[in-house]
Amino acid sequence: MIKICLLTAIFIFGKLNAQDTIFNKNEQPLLVRVLEISGNEVSYKNFYNPDGIVRKINSELVVKIVYENGKTESRFQLKQKTTGSTPASEMFVIEGKHIAINNKDISHKEAFKIMLKKDPQTNSEELNGALVDAESKRNGQIAFNLIAPAGFIGGIYFARQHRYNIPTEKLKAKVYFISGLSICVISIITAQIYKSIKNRNIRKAALLYNTEIY
Repeated sequence: MIKICLLTAIFIFGKLNAQDTIFNKNEQPLLVRVLEISGNEVSYKNFYNPDGIVRKINSELVVKIVYENGKTESRFQLKQKTTGSTPASEMFVIEGKHIAINNKDISHKEAFKIMLKKDPQTNSEELNGALVDAESKRNGQIAFNLIAPAGFIGGIYFARQHRYNIPTEKLKAKVYFISGLSICVISIITAQIYKSIKNRNIRKAALLYNTEIY
């Protein structure tokens, strides 16, 4: 009896995992059989009703598709299919705050490194300016990330130099500790602001990079 239940469970589990899954923006994931990706739509049939009608979903609503074999198709890959074009391998795809290249999501840091490999003398002033701005904000982000722990540790160090049993010294210790903590928090916030501006400049540079290499 136990063996029969186990075999049944394995069979059901296998069936449940042998479907395509469409992850979309508006609803729960759809368990389907993807039939076709063309134009601006993805055609599919309900996994539990393979003989039913062919349904379609606008590709703009699709976040990603995970096929039964485990292969994942990102929104960037889907966008290339539905537009019917294949970008050159060095061209960036920018969508919102995301960057992709070669059908793969990459970090802003990786995109920045790719752009720095290009000879700056062949770049426009606008592209070089965006790269310089990004580098400047990157350095600022690094600096404030270093200041944050230094300020906190410094506050603790100076606070410990004062005896806590004397009221005036106790007050100084509190001031040092709060000051160090404040420097830490402000530095972390500032570093995040610098990071946001840096990433925005990198995305701007990536768009300029695309237009200048083709």
